[in-house]
Amino acid sequence: MGVSKKKSGEIRGDLIPGLPEELAIECLVRVPFQFHSSIKSVCRSWKCVISSRSFIKERIGFGKAESLLCLVQPLTSPPSPAMIEGGEMSQKKKEEEEGESQMTQQLLQPRITGTPLYGLSVYNATLDTWHRVAIPERIPLFCECVAIQDAGKVLLIGGWDPETLQPVRDVFVLDFFAGEGSGRRFRRGRPMSAARSFFACASVGSTKVYVAGGHDDQKNALRSAEVYDVEKDEWSMLPPMTEGRDECHGFSMATDPGFCVLSGYGTETQGQFRSDGEIYDPITNSWSTIENVWPFPDLSPRGRTAAAAAEFPGDFRGCRLWCFIDSERQSQPHWEVEDDSMKWKVIMDTIRLPVTTMTSVFAGSLSGQAVAMIGGGGEESGTMMVKTTAEKNGGKWSHVNTPSGFSSLPFSCSSIYV
Repeated sequence: MGVSKKKSGEIRGDLIPGLPEELAIECLVRVPFQFHSSIKSVCRSWKCVISSRSFIKERIGFGKAESLLCLVQPLTSPPSPAMIEGGEMSQKKKEEEEGESQMTQQLLQPRITGTPLYGLSVYNATLDTWHRVAIPERIPLFCECVAIQDAGKVLLIGGWDPETLQPVRDVFVLDFFAGEGSGRRFRRGRPMSAARSFFACASVGSTKVYVAGGHDDQKNALRSAEVYDVEKDEWSMLPPMTEGRDECHGFSMATDPGFCVLSGYGTETQGQFRSDGEIYDPITNSWSTIENVWPFPDLSPRGRTAAAAAEFPGDFRGCRLWCFIDSERQSQPHWEVEDDSMKWKVIMDTIRLPVTTMTSVFAGSLSGQAVAMIGGGGEESGTMMVKTTAEKNGGKWSHVNTPSGFSSLPFSCSSIYV
């Protein structure tokens, strides 16, 4: 068992009287996540165990972890509590949802600028439920959403100020493990060194988030990059990339602590997406270039690429990605590219979306499945679809129950187990 008395703090007495510790742990890991805040108050021993980082590993090991997809979405009409929970709720939960609904109503009041307001929505794929996280202040438009699984945190970084529409340095941190069961422990993190939006972003390792590129307040494509340590609440500057890259997309390397920045465009070539990318190696503190990795000059990789669920041989260094393409777009089904240092490899597999080229889509991955939110006003508009890619025939797309309050196309997303 990964959770022990030593690892989870000084615990005296039995976790559950009369039961061996291993059996007691097995009982606790079966409690649904929404009740964790309540059972933490039962006794100090339970609080220490449930708050430990190894507890989520036990839940994953027993197949009891819940898979959450966090989406930064434009706010529409606030969803009803029944649509969120799908059943009866406690009085405390009803009060929380009523307060959240009032907050959403306030945020939706007409504003001078007329700009949309964004919120953080959470889809629980295990329970097939939706809810919106109550954040005590407005989050930036077009902020990046990134999860750090080992730390149990989801970060919202950068984007545009809702009033001025200028890039910001803001960092918001939501702690899903230490806070309430619904993930409402919230704080501001130390701001980035530079304001930026539409940048590459990815979690690397157990505590760090890398950001690079994007654009500044003059719409200049940025070369700068930095890394955030969520435990230390510190930013550190990295060497700049070779090229400025706006609307680029970021990924962590699957087996080593590297950071890949995919495509993007320069200041003078807006909308013309580059075919190359750059990879940062923290061991050498340097960037290398990877050519011919993005073959679509008219298509942004944002919302069209995601980390694939895959097992890698022991000597593999790189990442495997899904590339989501429209049903009518021509593309090879698979390609592999090495960077100029011959150290890293990017493997790309295409997944055909169940839409035409005239439809807007935001795609990603969740618990080993491909997931796509459909927009654009078509027949499937406002729906989420998932596809199990592990099947031999590639699997089929199936619909997810998507309440109207959560049907808007997201700007960014990330997934986390709780």
